[in-house]
Amino acid sequence: MLLAMALHLEDPAWAGITGLAIIQKDFAASLSRSIDRCLGTIAGAAVGYFGAHFVADHLIFQFICAGASIFGLYGMERSTHGYAALLGAVTVILVMFGALGNPEGALNVAVYRALEIMVGVGVAFAVDAMFAPDRIRKPAPKKPGIFTTPVDQPLLVVAVTGGIAVALIPVIWESLQLPGLGQTPVTAFVIMVSLQREPAWTAVNRVSGCILGGLYGLACMHVVDDNIIAWVLMLFLGLYVSCHVKHGSGDAAYSGHQAGIAVIMAMVQGLAPSPDILPAIDRLVGIIGGLVVVLVAQALLTPLVARILPRLLGAGTRAPPPAP
Repeated sequence: MLLAMALHLEDPAWAGITGLAIIQKDFAASLSRSIDRCLGTIAGAAVGYFGAHFVADHLIFQFICAGASIFGLYGMERSTHGYAALLGAVTVILVMFGALGNPEGALNVAVYRALEIMVGVGVAFAVDAMFAPDRIRKPAPKKPGIFTTPVDQPLLVVAVTGGIAVALIPVIWESLQLPGLGQTPVTAFVIMVSLQREPAWTAVNRVSGCILGGLYGLACMHVVDDNIIAWVLMLFLGLYVSCHVKHGSGDAAYSGHQAGIAVIMAMVQGLAPSPDILPAIDRLVGIIGGLVVVLVAQALLTPLVARILPRLLGAGTRAPPPAP
């Protein structure tokens, strides 16, 4: 993040979030994630810039957002390079949502988000190359592919539900005049992936991590004011604890990643520490809003989508396993 600030990038927080996401316990795994994230980011920025041209046509705009979300959530589990598919979708949404307030700045948003993520990848890769243990990575299990049959119906239900939820976020936020729109879809993606892979109580664990990390970040911003040294120390402490929990064992590990993201979102607001905590509160409202939107969508839309999809798809789907 300090390098992103020195380069005067628009939102250095994304460099920090990238570093937090791609560093794994061994160098080989981190390298694979770094490559996937770079490829996904470049492709997503290009598609997002194209989609931002439809910002005045709300229906097409929402269809592109929903389509990108479905592709990312479904492709993550079906493709060997699923992380690239997910990050491509996230970048599409970031660029398109960033263009809602300033359609003429879509190219600026696409370029800066890509650069910020690349800085995060580069620094995380260098640090991991120096300090991470060099283990032999086990080959990943082969996946069927995104466009192959049979279609994974339970997975597609989750992906379609997530796509609808993300597409509805601008409508909900504009209607209620809520802050933090830019952070909401990213949080929605994280929780949709959590619900797809883990039990619901684990997703709740992530929610608690988000709240704790956000509260820590707000408290630090209130204490450090504009003191850069105190800000760096408090940011380091919060991220150290979050990463220690994230890479540990046990259920608390699920909270660590989300806590780290919340710490970054609360404390990194621009090119220098700021005594103004209102932007941090706006971001955290967006994060919590994303949690609420997804949990409500999961409860209300999933049963409906699960009934409609089999009729639309017909044969060639993999039905959910029977209940024990």
